[in-house]
Amino acid sequence: MAVAAMMATTEIQAQNIPAGIRMEVGEAETDHGEYSLFTYKDTNEDDSFGYYLSVGKVTKILGAIRDDITDMDFDAIRETCICLGSTADEAFATLDTIIDLFSQDVETSMEFPARVVTGSGRLGEPTTSLCVVKKKAVGGKRLQFVFTIGKSQGEAYLPKTVVKELKMELKMDKKLHPKQHR
Repeated sequence: MAVAAMMATTEIQAQNIPAGIRMEVGEAETDHGEYSLFTYKDTNEDDSFGYYLSVGKVTKILGAIRDDITDMDFDAIRETCICLGSTADEAFATLDTIIDLFSQDVETSMEFPARVVTGSGRLGEPTTSLCVVKKKAVGGKRLQFVFTIGKSQGEAYLPKTVVKELKMELKMDKKLHPKQHR
């Protein structure tokens, strides 16, 4: 009886995810950054729902914004996210595309739909991120994502092991909580 009540509660919560709330699906950490896979439901009128891959905190900002009131500089972009799609199947397909990029030649590039997190902590307006295959200093490759918002530009890097780990976590979460991924 308790299990049935818990399952019903989980189903209701999954269908009524509050707008503007980020639900973590998986996380990965390396010496160079933190990465996460999450779902997010917009606060706009169409209440669109999507899967996002956070490629972590921005590693390099070109062009900070100056606050005239406090006379302080602050970074306009706090976190950069790749849009994976509005369904789990679309998210898996996009993750596969990202993994396939690692087998491409250095300097191969591809654009991905993206969004950035600024000072408010919410996802900003849709934008585009340019992804470029880069050679690591010590063998292998990594992906460099370049995001532009206003006059600011941010760069973030993504290793292949992180993408594979997050894809596995999405598979596990989908098996454990199938109704949340409808």
